[in-house]
Amino acid sequence: MHTPMPDPISVLAVSRDYSISEVQAEVALTWAAVAMTVEWEGFAVEAGLDPADGEAMSRWNQQFPHVRTACLDGAVAQVAAAPAPVFDPVHRLLHDVRTAPVCRRRPVSPLRTTRTRVRIR
Repeated sequence: MHTPMPDPISVLAVSRDYSISEVQAEVALTWAAVAMTVEWEGFAVEAGLDPADGEAMSRWNQQFPHVRTACLDGAVAQVAAAPAPVFDPVHRLLHDVRTAPVCRRRPVSPLRTTRTRVRIR
């Protein structure tokens, strides 16, 4: 699962609300999205729910809105405290955050097999 790019309006709102740059806000939103997904997966496993169930995650998000703000606050604090050289290769950092696997317990794709291919003529 890859994290989608943050909404530009949300980036501007976070930048304004937390007094950080737009680049820092984009990184913080991406970071918070990954952190929130990890929080959901932990909750789902403990509660015996399917971590891939989007409706259950939505209900969980509505029931515990403080998790969203806590994840965003933590991400903004981490990004704001990061030294300036981290943001020189911004595109590389964003790429690493977006492509980092959220769940390492993903099932193997059913299309991958270890059987040899047989060519029929």
